[in-house]
Amino acid sequence: MNKLTPSSRLASTLLITAILCSGSVFAQKQPDVQDGNLKANTVKIDGDAKDWQSPLKAFNKSTGLAYSVANDDKKLYVVMQASDINTTRKIMMGGITFSINADGKKRTKEVLSLTYPAITQTSRRAAMGGGGRRSFGSFQQMTQEQRDSMQHAMMQKQLDLAKDIKVFGFKGVADSSVSVYNEYSIKAVAKLSKDGVYTYELCIPLELIPDGISDSFGYNIKVNGLEMRNFGGGGNFGGNRGGGGGFGGGAPGGGGMRGGFNFQDMMTPTDFWGKYTLAK
Repeated sequence: MNKLTPSSRLASTLLITAILCSGSVFAQKQPDVQDGNLKANTVKIDGDAKDWQSPLKAFNKSTGLAYSVANDDKKLYVVMQASDINTTRKIMMGGITFSINADGKKRTKEVLSLTYPAITQTSRRAAMGGGGRRSFGSFQQMTQEQRDSMQHAMMQKQLDLAKDIKVFGFKGVADSSVSVYNEYSIKAVAKLSKDGVYTYELCIPLELIPDGISDSFGYNIKVNGLEMRNFGGGGNFGGNRGGGGGFGGGAPGGGGMRGGFNFQDMMTPTDFWGKYTLAK
């Protein structure tokens, strides 16, 4: 066997280091909050990020979401992606709330918000097939691969059943829930890929944003998590604009799921603020 000379060892070490670091260097280029605006071309709201520039404009560590915000002359678009299983579990417990205020400051009142998916106990049980203790018993007998497959199927079914969007503050729209097939052109669609990447797209017509919001505004993205007071389904509007009721996509006995399961984390909302100026 040929022996490596000191110079060849050094070259090999540098090459390996460069390969290992290339991913982290790329990640470091992704800001925590999107910097600047983005003019949208043709964006189809279908839960697929193929219409967006890759990589997405930012990766927010506190929420575990990669995202981009863009607009055209008539609409505001947002895409978000989560690849971590616990982030997706949390989303499936209470949805994601996107809200707008005048300046992006926490103390400034939000004037508009959209929450999707609107999770309820009914939709959760339907996704589980009404399982209860019987589902838990069978879950305990499964292999890890079977558990992962079951969890993926439950989450996907729950998304298929998510037909409502919670809205607050939209001009000319009652503060309640609207169908995903609503007449206001408010759109929200999420999909879960085979490899577990959660992609969510939303669209808000600019004409529905309340008066008093200029071309520059603040936005908040919140992963709501589980709200115990809403566990029986339904949800509050107005003062409590984030989150839905119901225990989402995580399978029974979550502690055994791949990636671990911290119930306290699932009940603690995570969010961040950013500022956006409409692209002309």
